[in-house]
Amino acid sequence: MSVMIRLSLIAAAMTALLALMVINQAAARAGGTEIRLTMEPVDPRDLLLGHYVELVTPLQRLETTQLRGGTEHVFEQGDRIWVELETGPDGSSLPVSVYPSPRSGTFIEGRVRYAGSLGEEPGQWLTVHYNIERYFASPEAALELETLRNESRLRLIVSLGDRGSAAIRGLEIDGEDHIDRLF
Repeated sequence: MSVMIRLSLIAAAMTALLALMVINQAAARAGGTEIRLTMEPVDPRDLLLGHYVELVTPLQRLETTQLRGGTEHVFEQGDRIWVELETGPDGSSLPVSVYPSPRSGTFIEGRVRYAGSLGEEPGQWLTVHYNIERYFASPEAALELETLRNESRLRLIVSLGDRGSAAIRGLEIDGEDHIDRLF
């Protein structure tokens, strides 16, 4: 087989892989259960990654004693976790239970970044990563979004897959949806 044919096959395989990644992201955003999350202010900058808005939601720091179910399991750093969600009075999704495996209902899948005990009390403090913690934007837009977030005028719109995988769909700004487009 000639060198040109080999290079062409490698290029075709790489292109197919990239196309599959884009199609998977588009399918995750288009389908699934939509949830909305409130955000807390933070101050990020990363010279290597560019400008982004750091998204901290009530789902990231969990105290299992404040939840109503699934708290009998002891989680460790690196464990996969499924957090059951319910819609609060303001329309935002809130954590109500945690489990080490998926269940029926509305769940988001994450990975435990930190698990600590509450001392003599039963239960744990958990810091969970869901892969929705950064929203990249132009430098000007990132600064504006940070201001809106700090004023509690910004909510995150997330699409959940059947098994709880999360993809950022867009932002809600002052009650108005701004859905990101891939194409």
